[in-house]
Amino acid sequence: MKSLLQIRKRYQQSLSGRYTEREIDTIFYALAETFLHQNKTMLKLGLHELREEQDIKSLLFESGLFRLVQGMPYQYVLGNTEFFGCKILVNPNVLIPRPETEELVEWILQNIENKNQEINIIDLCSGSGCIAVALAKNLPNAQITGLEINEKAIATALTNAEINQVKINFIQDDLLNLQHDFDQKFDIIVSNPPYIQEFEKADMNENVLHFEPQEALFVPNDNPLIFYQKIIDFSQKYLKKSEKIYAEINQKLGKETMELFSHYFKNTMLKKDISGNERIIKAEELRV
Repeated sequence: MKSLLQIRKRYQQSLSGRYTEREIDTIFYALAETFLHQNKTMLKLGLHELREEQDIKSLLFESGLFRLVQGMPYQYVLGNTEFFGCKILVNPNVLIPRPETEELVEWILQNIENKNQEINIIDLCSGSGCIAVALAKNLPNAQITGLEINEKAIATALTNAEINQVKINFIQDDLLNLQHDFDQKFDIIVSNPPYIQEFEKADMNENVLHFEPQEALFVPNDNPLIFYQKIIDFSQKYLKKSEKIYAEINQKLGKETMELFSHYFKNTMLKKDISGNERIIKAEELRV
């Protein structure tokens, strides 16, 4: 029978080459809270206790540790993460939400003065639905649609909407070859599309390359702005003339992305993320 202290030491020993001691503790307690249904404070108080249920749950810790040693992101082992105050389920069918995407959501909300107004929003390449869910939680009268190509990702997104008690209309379709016709125009188009060029794989972490869905990350080297062009094409048909697009972008292609949007929109703006990288673009008022 193992105590939590023993299990924690095993995590520290096994993961020391992959994470810092502080990161390992964060991961360990996140898993412990989920596996044992107790908060972190209570778990720390009981580190030396030997309890039958801990021994039963030790198999979960061993399974989790095995996957972590293989390089699986801890959010996938845990099965969820937090995004903009929302619990978001994640699995290898969807990307793990990043902090810079929270900044995208925050920028949208900062630009909406009346959070109770009726507003139509579509989230293109919705993935886990984290952006749509976060917006729905903060805009109670918004009608929000999510477009996503992957059927399994949509299943995850629907669950995320349900557990966060918001209503979102998810549609399965391919933005690059759109078949669906919409019977409305939107006030806001938001998207975090694939934007990493294939050659950038060489600089990326193994856990991203081996576990996160490649189709949600990468674009061809010879056409890296393919999704942004399709977002613009979509906007010409379905965005209200004076309204806005917000999109996360590749920081290495800020100038090129800005030039592309400026050709179609009167007003464009790049915003730096907390790390100082050009990560988000806003475009508004379509040119005639």
